[in-house]
Amino acid sequence: MQQMLLKNSEPERLEALHQLGILNTNTSEYFDTITRLTMDMYKVGGSYISLLDSDRQWLKSTVGFCPPNTERDQTFCNYTIQQASVLVVEDTLLDARFVSNPMVTGPQAVRFYAGAPLITPEGYAIGALCIIDQQPRSLNEAEREQLASLAALVMSHITLGRAVGHVDSVSGLPNKYQLFEDLTTQARDNKGQYRVLATVDMPDAAKGFEIIRVLGAPMYDELIREVSARLTRLFEGRAAVYHLTDGRFSVLSQDENTADFVRYLHGLEPELQAPFNSLNIPMVLQTIGGIVEFDLCANSAKDAPRKAAAAINQALRQQQRWSHYSNTEDEKQKRAFRLLNDVRHGIANGHFELVYQPKHELISGACSSAEALLRWNHSELGPVSPAEFIPLIEKTALIGPLTHWVIRTAIQQLGAWHAEGNRIKVAINLSAYNFEEPDIVERLAATCREFGVDPRYVEIECTEGVWMESVAILKALQGIRDLGMSLALDDFGTGYSNFAYLQKVPATVVKVDQSLIRNVHTNPRDQRIVRSLIGLARELDYQVVAEGVETEQSLHMIRDWGCDIAQGYHFAKPLSADAFLAHAVQYRDSHVAIAA
Repeated sequence: MQQMLLKNSEPERLEALHQLGILNTNTSEYFDTITRLTMDMYKVGGSYISLLDSDRQWLKSTVGFCPPNTERDQTFCNYTIQQASVLVVEDTLLDARFVSNPMVTGPQAVRFYAGAPLITPEGYAIGALCIIDQQPRSLNEAEREQLASLAALVMSHITLGRAVGHVDSVSGLPNKYQLFEDLTTQARDNKGQYRVLATVDMPDAAKGFEIIRVLGAPMYDELIREVSARLTRLFEGRAAVYHLTDGRFSVLSQDENTADFVRYLHGLEPELQAPFNSLNIPMVLQTIGGIVEFDLCANSAKDAPRKAAAAINQALRQQQRWSHYSNTEDEKQKRAFRLLNDVRHGIANGHFELVYQPKHELISGACSSAEALLRWNHSELGPVSPAEFIPLIEKTALIGPLTHWVIRTAIQQLGAWHAEGNRIKVAINLSAYNFEEPDIVERLAATCREFGVDPRYVEIECTEGVWMESVAILKALQGIRDLGMSLALDDFGTGYSNFAYLQKVPATVVKVDQSLIRNVHTNPRDQRIVRSLIGLARELDYQVVAEGVETEQSLHMIRDWGCDIAQGYHFAKPLSADAFLAHAVQYRDSHVAIAA
């Protein structure tokens, strides 16, 4: 085999090694296959792949009895990388370089060593593929060439791993694909042991976008390289470091002492918060991290990256630097994800329905209006509370098609009632997302035309605050009023309660939130607030609706303060369309007044 000419610059050799991103990483199935094959071929006691840094030897794969990670000057391979050919030591006791080596004089009693250098395409020897035994022996020329060929396979895989996607091109660190491979190998080789996987955002996505926008992508790449170098230094000898995406990194502990590793993680905050100085611009990055301790079995190891990411999300929600994985929180998030994933299926298959909360006029007692409320009977999970699914859906674009279904269903029901001579009015809730849809006004108008409904019988509710300082939303609100629909400010009194902004909103109704009404009959503070809100709203010519009326005493109080309409369990729970109509007809015809 033709030998490559080695380059002898140590700084350049170290740079070539570090750029490969393979130092301080876990073992891999491919390399273990090579070392097992090598040991079997040569019938020796051990085989290993070594990588030589500035002062240490790192073992990438070991089979049989092998040396530990140790100081470089105590290794056989320190001599191997100084030549392009295979180094063979037939009897260590007869070689002055090794006769006093701890591997020779110690319990392992190595008497034979052979190592083929791992040479990069540029000509730098970064480590070696080695065999050792406790008996002296020799290698013929063919055996030496075979060992060199196996070393070339190892080097090709290392180089190929960087080229085809196992090493990040910016940071030089192993990426998420290498992490998955390493976890699989660890689960196979160390089954039953425990490890820690910690995932950190440095910087988080928002900060990263800001850096790119203000300073440019080259600055961001330089920052990522600085972060990578710091993490590699902090976890050297303790954990393998991986660059997953953008500013997200993971570290995988290398031994079973998980408690010590977790303590070490929590003690790193000063180091992690120290400024970076990319291109002479100091930057402090707020680190958010998720930690998971896991058993090295196949399923647990495979799921560890997802659990660490879930812990990061938990840290963000709880505004913490670090968060430990919680199965309870994870189950909540998985349920939330499933619910979001099933929304469209639920709409298409009739799993959503509307119920109607009766609204009573407090002077006459009549019921001629209702609030349309959404219910979800999930095909597998059963009834899902609106308090659970609506906040989830409101944060996504799914609120669009779901609200469109609500609008169409409610107005279609109105059309059916009106066709039978029942002039009922229905309130429909819209979110900020809906008000920003450019066609929302025309959608409402077209749906009313389709089902023959006078828009005056439709009331649109919006939560207080969604309209603040949004020109697009204010325009939509005015468009809704121009159709003839009434406009109600929902949950009034719990948010901004900024009456200066009310001048900009073409609302006709304010709804006092149920959190203020629920205990108004016993809570003096709530009484003062509710009385003031009702009084001021009436002074401004708003109709006032009270939500959450549950007691006769509360009803009399808000009636005496001037409230116009009330809804709540004191009158009825939300009802099906047929049950609501029966309720409305009963109170419409009898005009049962609220007793004084």
